[in-house]
Amino acid sequence: TAPPTTAPPTTAPPTTPPPTGNGCSASVAINQWNGGFTASVNVTAGSAAINGWTVTVALPGGAAITSTWNAQASGTSGTVRFTNVGYNGQVGAGQTTNFGFQGTGTGQGATATCAA
Repeated sequence: TAPPTTAPPTTAPPTTPPPTGNGCSASVAINQWNGGFTASVNVTAGSAAINGWTVTVALPGGAAITSTWNAQASGTSGTVRFTNVGYNGQVGAGQTTNFGFQGTGTGQGATATCAA
């Protein structure tokens, strides 16, 4: 007798995209005026809750941070690292928290990346 013929198993492609930005994403909105700006940064958790985040913001040349709220800043110009404070480090899956900063110069073109 001949052995039975069976088709090899097939694996369907994943239906959910992989998480981006190491578990979180960040977006920055700039409010610019002559000589200064404020930035509002949203930190959004991916498909799983996060417990602590770090956002790195690349500032345009000549921009400098003068104050920060709802985060701890490391540095004031160039690439600045922001970390959560005690009350906003835990973010549920798909949820968002916010922090901001004020600066001098031009904030337009600032980019943010997040890691959790």
